[in-house]
Amino acid sequence: MLHRIGAIFAILAALWALIASGISLYLGSGIGAVDNPTEQTVVGLGWWEAGIALVAVGVGAVTFFSKSRYAGLTLAIVGVIGVFLSSSANMAFMLTVAVGGFMAFMGRRHAQRHGTELPRDPSNPRGKSRFMK
Repeated sequence: MLHRIGAIFAILAALWALIASGISLYLGSGIGAVDNPTEQTVVGLGWWEAGIALVAVGVGAVTFFSKSRYAGLTLAIVGVIGVFLSSSANMAFMLTVAVGGFMAFMGRRHAQRHGTELPRDPSNPRGKSRFMK
């Protein structure tokens, strides 16, 4: 369950990162990227942000349906790469992608070790409800 929550968290953050990169591209190219080197930098970062956000959406979808714990780790690595390639406006979204990937990695790891995705109640080791007889 935690791996799916982390994947959904990362997909939503990657979609917001895609919107933020579109805003960067719009603002950078609307002013005149040919004249000012600052706008050229904004447009260049916007294209990198859009690319890494699309990769994060794809890896997030794979992580959501994957049984491997390394899919979540891959998503976290994509998020960290996105942090380094992004401007300050998009950095928070890519950091959220990295956190979602780490959540997916840890949730799948827990499920593989303990046979269930949710921790068991120590007072009820067999997993049966108190109300069932």
